[in-house]
Amino acid sequence: MTNFLKPLFPYLRNIAERGLSMAAFIFPFIEVISYFGPKVFLGTESTTLRNFYVGYLANITNFYTSNNLLIFIFMVWIFIVCSRGSIPISKYLRFNVIQAILLNIICSCLGVIFNFLPIVLRESLIGTIFANFIFLGVLLIIAYASLLIIYRRYPRIPIISDAAKMQVQQG
Repeated sequence: MTNFLKPLFPYLRNIAERGLSMAAFIFPFIEVISYFGPKVFLGTESTTLRNFYVGYLANITNFYTSNNLLIFIFMVWIFIVCSRGSIPISKYLRFNVIQAILLNIICSCLGVIFNFLPIVLRESLIGTIFANFIFLGVLLIIAYASLLIIYRRYPRIPIISDAAKMQVQQG
């Protein structure tokens, strides 16, 4: 049986590597959903989008906010493991995981800044445009990175990719 699986091992390793690389982008996705999702989905007149948010995304957001510290500790642990290279995983996987975590940090900062804006500015047209721009921008970055990961290419996100490359080379 092991002789049968031996030729499949490189393919399974590639699939697992790509899958884990794309799975790391769940961190910025949940972050952007928790900060900007209510403004984007509940601020629209479409009942379909509102029901989608309330039915599916709000549950994810509630889980994330109730376990925020635990998820943060887990994310920091993953970042340390990937930047040091203490587990024998490829540089490609380490690069993509670090890049996803750095994108999550940027989403966090933008979300906190958005929440600390004055209510007049946050609830105005400018606040709605800012929330939609950040939300859609991060989703497009995640889609771009996922598409390139499927083709086993390195996603190039300005500033973030350079920082991730330095972390991977350091370890």
